[in-house]
Parts: sequence; structure tokens; C-alpha cells
Amino acid sequence: MIDNIINFYKNTPYLSKHLFHRLKGQWKWFVIPFVVSILLLWLLMFIFKINGTEEIKQARGYFRLAALTSFIFIWMAIYHSVHLFKKEYFTTKLYNLNPIFQNIVIAVISNLLMFIALMFIIFMTPVNIESSIPSALYFVVMSTIFVVITSTLIGLFTVIRKNVDMIMYVLSFIMFFIVPIIFIPSSYSTLFTHILMLNPLFYLVDGISQSVVLGALSLNNVPYHFYYLFFVATVCIMIFAMYRITAYKKFRFFAPIMNQSKENSTTNEIENRHIETSKDMKKH
Repeated sequence: MIDNIINFYKNTPYLSKHLFHRLKGQWKWFVIPFVVSILLLWLLMFIFKINGTEEIKQARGYFRLAALTSFIFIWMAIYHSVHLFKKEYFTTKLYNLNPIFQNIVIAVISNLLMFIALMFIIFMTPVNIESSIPSALYFVVMSTIFVVITSTLIGLFTVIRKNVDMIMYVLSFIMFFIVPIIFIPSSYSTLFTHILMLNPLFYLVDGISQSVVLGALSLNNVPYHFYYLFFVATVCIMIFAMYRITAYKKFRFFAPIMNQSKENSTTNEIENRHIETSKDMKKH
């Protein structure tokens, strides 16, 4: 374990250079969500100004915008990380390194851009809303952790399972409708809302939206924060187990191939020796 940590820090500059060259041609995964969120903000402000929309309706509109922005950034970061994970897994394993490094970098960049987009919403909205930058920063940090652990877990499944992409698309479609983007709970005390709150993505999207529109109110639900930390710990344990399962599955897949190649090479060697012996006997 200690050797792996030393090896990781020793090779961090090389990993950074390798990841920089890989991500340099994929800048659109970071730029597109940011540009879309800013354009949506300008469009929403323009519509509210033209229609003379009352402030309470504007606040709900900005709440939905903050929720949609956070959902897009989180989904794009996870999707991007998962699609790179399988390639990085086999590449970094050759050097006894952990491919989670790229997930951390992608998560940090994506959530930093998300935080900047949220600051645009907070400072540019003409409505008198009680925003809280520390609360927004807290949920952005929690979102970074969520992206890292979720993309790593799904990425490990892509190494040993097929059709993971299809499952991910279906789950993403469902998640879009059960987080507060289209549907905003009128009360957080109902049983249905508490069931929705069991979804950790709901925790993040709702917390970010409340931080932008309602301020520090998003931090009041203390038990929910402990539940989210419990979820993070559970996923980390699953990742620890999945690394070993993945290594075992790879061994089961490659061992017969290696044995077969060894048998073929041995057989070829015996045949070559037999041919050489026959040639020698004919000469004599």
C-alpha cells in the first residue's frame, strides 16, 4: 500500500502531462456546459424583463436554472470520466498506477466551472434573492466527491461488464425527472419528498439550488448531510471491493489465453526440435 502511494506521487508529473494531452483535445466537455448555462441565464433574464415577471416567479425560474446547471455539469463530468476510465485503467495498470487520478482532475475542473456559472447566477440576477456563496461552495465540494466516486465505480463496471452505457443513459433519464428541475417540492416534510431525498443526486442539485436562491437554508437539514456522508463511505467500500473483483475477472479472462499461448509455443518448440532431429538423422 505504501509502495503504491510513493509510486503514485513519484509519477504524478508524468500522469499530469499524459492527462493534459488527453484532455486538450476534449475541451468541449468542459466548455459546452459552461456556455449553455450562461446562455440560459441571459435568455431567462431577457424573458423575465420583457414579460415583467413578478419576483417570486423569477426566483423559481432561477432555482430551476441553478438545478439544471448543476445537473448538466455533474452528468457531463461523470460521462466524460467513465468513457476515459477504461482506457486509462489498462494504461495505468501497466505502470502499477491508479486511474482514479483522471477522475479527480475532471471532477475538479468541471465543478470549478460550475461554481463560476453559479456565481454568474448569484451576481447577475436582478431579483433580491438571499444567496449564500459558502453554502454553494460546500455543495460544489460535495459534488466533486460525488463525481469522483460515482465515475470510478461505474468505470470499474465498464471494465468487466457490457451495456453499462445503456444502463447509465436510462438512469440519467430517470434522475432528470426526480431531481428538482421540473418538479420542485412545495414541502420538504412529505413522505414522497423524503423518498426523493434518499437519492444523493437530489441532495446535491437541491442543495445547490437552495444555496443560490434561498441562502444558508440549504444547510439546515443536518441528518441529511450525515446520510450523504454515509453514502460516500458506502461507495468507497464498494470501489475497494470492485478493484479486487475487476483484477480477478481480468485474471480469469487472460489466464486461459496465456496458458493456450504457452501450450502452443511449447508444441511448436517440440515440433521444431523433432524436425531438426529428423534432419540430423538424415544427414548421418
